[in-house]
Amino acid sequence: MTSAYRFIVGTLLLLLLLGFGLGGCSTGQSAMNNAAHSIELIYFDGCPTTPPFRESLESALGQTDGYEALTPIDVTTLAEDDIRRGYGSPTILVDGRDLFGAGVPDSPMMSCRIYVGGTPDSQAIAAKLNELTR
Repeated sequence: MTSAYRFIVGTLLLLLLLGFGLGGCSTGQSAMNNAAHSIELIYFDGCPTTPPFRESLESALGQTDGYEALTPIDVTTLAEDDIRRGYGSPTILVDGRDLFGAGVPDSPMMSCRIYVGGTPDSQAIAAKLNELTR
């Protein structure tokens, strides 16, 4: 393969990946709009906001389209080195990403999560979910 050919192929692949990774596609709609999304509720018992947060999430899922069934994950059942243990409880992961924008944890250390402005209600969760499918 010539270097020019490798450059063109590499550039095309990069543009393809960036386009879909940023939600771009020829129709102007998000690429995420075309498929069901996985939703994980990351939690462990003992965090006081987890029960009302879970109720809000379940209610929000009833107000949105394009989402598979909720998968609750009790982090105490995960391997010690599973990085999902590091997300504060409760956290919603959509296709492996935090719905409210928190980055990937540095370590799998468990903690309770405190949301700025209080624990999101079903309307706030539904609005965030709907943003993903626009």
